This record gives sequence, C-alpha cells and structure tokens, in this order.
Amino acid sequence: MNDMTPSKEERTEKLQGMGCKRKRVEDIRFVQGKGNYVDDLKLPGMLYGDFTRSPYGHARIKKIDATEAKAVPGVLAVLTAADLKPLSLHYMPTLAGDVQAVLAEEKVLYQNQEVAFIIAEDRYVAADAAELVEVEYEELPVLVDPFKAMAPGAPVLREDIKDKTDGAHGKRKHYNHIFAWEMGDKEATDTAFKKAEVTIKELISYQRVHPCPLETCQCVASFDKIKGELTVWGTFQAPHVIRTVASLISKIPEHKIHVIAPDIGGGFGNKVGAYPGYICAIVASIVTGRPVKWVEDRIENLSTTSFARDYHMTTEIAATKDGKVTGLRVHVLADHGAFDACADPSKWPAGFFNIVTGSYDFPVGPLRGRRRLHQQGAGRRRLSLLVPRHRGRLLHRARHGHPGAEARHGSGRAAHEEPHRPRAVSLPVGARLGIRFRRLPHRHEEGDGRGRLPASCARSRRRSRRPSSAARRATSWASA
Repeated sequence: MNDMTPSKEERTEKLQGMGCKRKRVEDIRFVQGKGNYVDDLKLPGMLYGDFTRSPYGHARIKKIDATEAKAVPGVLAVLTAADLKPLSLHYMPTLAGDVQAVLAEEKVLYQNQEVAFIIAEDRYVAADAAELVEVEYEELPVLVDPFKAMAPGAPVLREDIKDKTDGAHGKRKHYNHIFAWEMGDKEATDTAFKKAEVTIKELISYQRVHPCPLETCQCVASFDKIKGELTVWGTFQAPHVIRTVASLISKIPEHKIHVIAPDIGGGFGNKVGAYPGYICAIVASIVTGRPVKWVEDRIENLSTTSFARDYHMTTEIAATKDGKVTGLRVHVLADHGAFDACADPSKWPAGFFNIVTGSYDFPVGPLRGRRRLHQQGAGRRRLSLLVPRHRGRLLHRARHGHPGAEARHGSGRAAHEEPHRPRAVSLPVGARLGIRFRRLPHRHEEGDGRGRLPASCARSRRRSRRPSSAARRATSWASA
C-alpha cells in the first residue's frame, strides 16, 4: 500500500450500502443516441439475408422454386434445406437435447417457419426476393390444443422422431410426447389426502406470453477464410451457447469462433437460444467469404422466436379444518411447440417444482410435469402464485363460506422455523452441446407472517370503512 491507496474506512464510505443511490454509467451514451447495437454494425462488403416463410401451421412441402428470386439483380444465392442437408446443416441442436430445423425440409410445423434463406447485396432486395420464392404446400391437419396432442389419431408432427421411444429426459409415451417427470413422495401424499379434513382441486392455466424485446433477434456473421476464424455479433444473452452451436454446425473449433454481444435492446430469455437466422448467416458468410447480416422484423419475432409459459396446472391441496396444509399434488401439462428448444434449461424439469410451493410448508407432495408437442402460433417466479391462488379457495371451504383470516395467517410456517432450502438438482440437459447445467435452489423466506397479516387486515378494514369514490362524488355534487 502507499499514500494513494484508500483505507478500508474510506472504501466502505465510498461504497455506501443497501438503499443508497447508485449513479448509472451507461445512460449518457444511450440518451445521446450513441448506443452500439447489432444493426448499427456496418462492415465492408456486407451482405443481407432474409427468409421465405410458411403461411401454414402444418403442411408438407411438395416443391420449392427459387428461379424468379435468383433472377432479381443483387441476389447472390437462395438456400434451402436441400442445399444444407448434404453438409448436415439442415438441423441444429437445442439446449434441451432435441434438434431443430434450420430450414424446413419435408414439412413445416408452425406458421412462419423458415423455408428458404435469400442472400443479397441489399436488405430490401433480399426482402423482395423472399416473396418471389414459390413453394407448393399440401396442407395438413393442425394441432393447437395440448390436451388433444396425445389423443388417438392426433396428427403426427415430428416425423423425424415419431418412432423414438427414448427422449432426452426419459421414455416417450406417444409420438407427440416429449417427457413426463416426477418428484416427491406419492405414497405419503396419498395417505395425507385420505386423512385430510378438507381438500380442493382446480385447473389453472397460465397463458402463453411472449418476451417481445424492443430489439428483435439479429446477427452479423463474418468468416475470415485466411485465418479460418469466424466472428459473430448478435443480440445474444448466452454467447457461449451460440459459440458451441456454431462450432457443432460449422465444424470450426470453438477457439476460432469469436462471439460478441454489444448493447442489447432487451431479452427476457428470448435471446438465449440459437435461431435459424444465426445459422443461415454463418453458413452464408462461410460460403461467400463476406459478412452477412440478418435482422428479423417484429412479426417474425412474435411468431417464430421462443415464447414462455403456456402451462396447464392441475393442483390439489389437502388441509385440516383450520387451514393447515398437509399435502400437495401438482400436475403440469406444458404446451411446448414444434421443437423442444427451451431457452431456460433449468426450468424443466426441476425449476418449476422448486418454486411451486411458494413459502408454504407442505410436508409431502408428488409433482409431475408432462410436455407435449404442438404447433406454435419471462417471469418464472410468478408460478409461485399457484398455491396462494388455491389457498384462498381452500380456506373459504375450510371455514364454510368465511374467508377465515385467522386460519390464513395461522397456517403458515412459524417465525422461528427455518425457511425452505430446496436441494440443488443436477440436470443432464444440453447433452448434445456438451454442457452440464446445475440448478441452484431458490430460497423462499416467510418470516413472521403471523404478525404482519393481522396488521394488514386491520389496515384493510380501516380502508373498507372509507366512503367509496362514487359516494364521495355524490356527496360533492350534492353540496355543490
């Protein structure tokens, strides 16, 4: 140390503590329009890519004719699955142990799926040429209801895996089934329900949502033929995953692939996985030896990138008459799209079950998740609201029509008891990528809920005695 080195006390004073005001360091360049986003990147000789997409949710591809598109001045090439298949580039691995089509080969499995990739000198030329690719389709029955995905005679979606009995997470029971995963003590839970004084069962659906970041997915791929190195700039939330996928697809060693994520206009999980646009831009750059930029528009982002939720959760709770919970059953049916390409590898199978109980102390509970394929047309912790939603109905039933505030705050965990610390679960997901993820447990802290809830109820009663807005308006008009 020297005289210029601040002392411990000075460093502590400068650091301040929780709740102090922190000066943001990135705002100045953003408010001055000096952010550095992917679409701001312009490289010498850069080409542009765009997709021809399917108007159907489920259809067989009979014929692709790109003659008119190739004749457009400025178009260098039109790629289809037939061009990628000889090089084994028509499928790419996913984080969940499945494979996903880069360009549709024999069938399209969701509306706006990528069918052909146009490479051109100008972005607008590429967009115009994409509309000139003629595709002949044979429309097939669609499947949009997850409850009918495994029904007898349901449409076969993934013909490439229809005969596989083993999936990445266990046995497959149906050609549209991905996996079923269970945890908990079933025998003890059955006993708890047999002894329960009060039980309740309800199906709650958490609708599909889309992250919808302000900046859509996009990338620039540039391959240096002399050095044999690939550089990819993109809106990546997980650059290392993109590098691994790019290496598996291109056979370029990972140490020769440089992935750069500049400023990103939002992600919310939407930009974790790899998309066909990334792979097609990389392939196009390798083939042409020039940088290739791909930028999706808003409709493409909403219709073809990763969605979230779409859970159908059947929940049963066992309890005593005073509202003390004694058992929990949860069955989750997840509607997961055409490919098992989950952007959050820890969400299934372990993540949901680590948080579904919230801060309630359930002694026993078997939990089961089932995932199915269908045609596809961020706030994971909101799922912990599942049990409180049911608790309201349970307490109402336990008190025979009275909400039972006493039972509500008397049935949680005592203040002196330890908060839940779910054990970490090691998941062999991403096996195709050579990646092993470890699920860190969430810690739910209840604290002294018994003391807080009565005070909240008292405040609520005071507010309920206040005149309503309509009454206040009526009074003011009368006095006027």
